[in-house]
Amino acid sequence: MVHFIDNDRIRYEAFCRYNYFPNQKSAFSEIPPSISSRQFTPEVCEEVASLETPRSRKRHGYDLVEYRSTRFNNVPRILSIPHPKPQSELTKHICDNWDKISHIEENENSMVKPELHADRRILVMNYEDPATKRLRNHTSSFANFFRVNSDISNCFNSIYSHSLPWAIVGLTAAKENRNQQEWFNKLDTLQRNTKRQETQGIPIGPATSNIFVELVLNSVDQSLREGGYRFHRYIDDYTCFCHTNENAEGFIRDLSSELSKYRLSLNLSKTKVTPLPHPADDSWVLELHSYLPNRYAQPEGLEEKLSANEVVSYLGKALLLNQTTPDGSVLKYAIHLIIDHVHASSKSEVMLAVLELAFHYPVLIPYVQRLTDEDFTLHFYNAADAIEKIAFENLKKRRSDGVAWPLHILKCAELAPSQKLAEAIVASSDSLAITLLSDFEIDRTSIVNFSKEVAKADNYSKDNYWLLLYQMYIRDELKNPYEDQVFPTIQKHEVNFIPNDTISQSEQICSELETEAVAEMFKGLDLHFPTADE
Repeated sequence: MVHFIDNDRIRYEAFCRYNYFPNQKSAFSEIPPSISSRQFTPEVCEEVASLETPRSRKRHGYDLVEYRSTRFNNVPRILSIPHPKPQSELTKHICDNWDKISHIEENENSMVKPELHADRRILVMNYEDPATKRLRNHTSSFANFFRVNSDISNCFNSIYSHSLPWAIVGLTAAKENRNQQEWFNKLDTLQRNTKRQETQGIPIGPATSNIFVELVLNSVDQSLREGGYRFHRYIDDYTCFCHTNENAEGFIRDLSSELSKYRLSLNLSKTKVTPLPHPADDSWVLELHSYLPNRYAQPEGLEEKLSANEVVSYLGKALLLNQTTPDGSVLKYAIHLIIDHVHASSKSEVMLAVLELAFHYPVLIPYVQRLTDEDFTLHFYNAADAIEKIAFENLKKRRSDGVAWPLHILKCAELAPSQKLAEAIVASSDSLAITLLSDFEIDRTSIVNFSKEVAKADNYSKDNYWLLLYQMYIRDELKNPYEDQVFPTIQKHEVNFIPNDTISQSEQICSELETEAVAEMFKGLDLHFPTADE
């Protein structure tokens, strides 16, 4: 937690700089870290929000960049990066009215609620360390005989935007004030503006969307608490502990009833009642732990790093388990467990094993980078051909992350994609992959031509590529494709969404504000720092 700056400022920065683009996982972000909104500061957000909105946009809203993120079962999940104009208006409105919605920070049943983290994010999908999770489950299950597990069917895509005011002030008050310019109605309007004015579904990725989910489910949680249920919730995933089977069935019935008030429904295929006692972890998790080498995670000072043979053998067992456990994220969890315990001399061999698995399961590609250290480039020169093959395979299957992450890895290794791969990426029309490709110093003809064609299209089509168009615009390879001044305003603040190590004017302002806050905090104190001689 950062304490020396005003919390309102930290929160504003979190929404703009750290949780605007999909970046909520605890281990690594959903999109490659080469692409970042860290230079999109509150000052930029304020100025963009204040710009006049063209008349056509007021009626039809904006579209967004889509990114197909592959899950453990190779089924894609569509993540989104909203256009900066509607996102700025929405972010500013949320921050300006935080005092009216801050109660969601105190929801004792929500395990992933908004809070200010040390890395400056406000939303982190941290599902607790195993010891904490086990302790909480043991405490909650004690003296109970049944556990209920359930989640919401297609939660983010099912959120009805008009239900936001219902959750905030109640259905009656919301309907009585639906034609007035109340702040909660504007919240609904601004949210719809980020996604073509659609009332059904909200973008998955920005923390602003998680705030809306928390607002709706906070009301559901409150009703369940009043019903005497003992439960916790991870985003849209409920776990309840009950004394009787009737109690368990009642929880399912009441949860379904409360959700229906907001036009949400239970995922029946994932709703089950389990008699207790029962392990808190799934059977495949317990089996994976039993496969771990005996020398794994010994006490500090006694731990020996694992050899390539030990790690590859463990991954082989995990692969066999994965084939019989289709609903479990087996391989991903296995690599997560073991990747930081690999001996330095074994990293090259283990990396090749992970690359082989990643060819078939693109969700594993980000772990490749975790196997690198100071000889980063050497590892990747050996693996560059494999990286390209993974990208080609994922282009065939239209997986955004399976192309974007290989490009990020090549970029970090200071390698460029082959011309054949570059042309295939442009031909795929994948928005984020082409955006990442645009940062390489390669033959840019096809990228420039593609961008110019997009710039001639309708507004929605341009919005699907706004990130690419902006990056081409700041490289002076494209004129402003929009009729408004959003791009010139962002550029004025030196914002680059593929920032490398550069520090922009907007970031410098953030640093100066932080320095001033620290100086003010210590003002008047007689501080003495000893010199080397002392």
